[in-house]
Amino acid sequence: MSNKVTYKGVDCFKLLAAIGVIAIHSALPFFETLGRLGLPYFAIITSFFFFKHYLKLHTKKNQINYLKKFELRLIWLYFLWQIIYIPLAIKNSKQFFIYNGLSFKSCFKYIFDLLFKLWPSNINGWFPSWYIIGMIFAVPFSIIVYKYIFKQNNYLYGLFCAIVEFYFILCSGLGFLAHLNPIINPDSFPRFFIYIFLGFLLAKNLKVVKQFNKQQILNLLLVFVILFYLENVTIKLLGGGISNDETILTVPTSLIIVIFSILYEPKISSTVYFRQFSTFLYCFQAWGLAIFDYLNGFANFGTTTSEILKFIFVIIIAMFAFQIYNFVRAKTQWKYLNYMV
Repeated sequence: MSNKVTYKGVDCFKLLAAIGVIAIHSALPFFETLGRLGLPYFAIITSFFFFKHYLKLHTKKNQINYLKKFELRLIWLYFLWQIIYIPLAIKNSKQFFIYNGLSFKSCFKYIFDLLFKLWPSNINGWFPSWYIIGMIFAVPFSIIVYKYIFKQNNYLYGLFCAIVEFYFILCSGLGFLAHLNPIINPDSFPRFFIYIFLGFLLAKNLKVVKQFNKQQILNLLLVFVILFYLENVTIKLLGGGISNDETILTVPTSLIIVIFSILYEPKISSTVYFRQFSTFLYCFQAWGLAIFDYLNGFANFGTTTSEILKFIFVIIIAMFAFQIYNFVRAKTQWKYLNYMV
């Protein structure tokens, strides 16, 4: 008998997180702000599930093998979707070289951006891929730094992650560092350090987490989500934006949402569809956005109408594409298609 635990609440919240990311890229009023909690949620919960198994392995060899398996899973996810985005990659790559010229320097920058996306130029055709690429680099980097530089000292490593997070907070919202031309773009793997560390702490202290009162966590969640939104409103009033990559409350609010999703047990027989569609929706969205922008070039909807229609369009077309994907996967039985979700 399998002892595998199914976190149905996590599956539900993963779908909400993916929808939140769509709201950001659709500039959907109000929801684009709350959607900023989506990516941190993905980062924490992915880290949580990784370390939940990783910490049970007591030999260095087994830990390395599991890390390799985890990395390979993400690489396949990126590679298979990259094939889908070849047409957009060709289009964006052409624009890249028109702007930067054809030289050794531009070719080097092109390859560097394609691999590391520290300064993303969307040359691979799907800008949401920076999250996948970021996690590929951030997880092993975090483990190495935690073990060999900070000697597994949670307090010192936590302080390091907090400092990095503070840097990204300063780069967002009010843009305090904008005039300094920040070296590291927010859409890069160092931004995930604090979220990976939080996932690690949750996995390490899972027994304690499961003893939390679910109703109290829910109440805390509602309070922090409201405060998070008000914080973004305040930033806008002070001259910043209403939807910011990182704010002071992004980390604690995301953490509370993850804890609640771990405790939450919806009365649903299966949440596999939610789990798989959340990944598919996140990865497919760039095609949906590109198609809508092309069509909107003819229809020329008003700003608010365009934002709402774009949000709805991306989700609906992703649902149709997901059905086609499931049909092809069932017919071909090609196991690598499983890596796309």
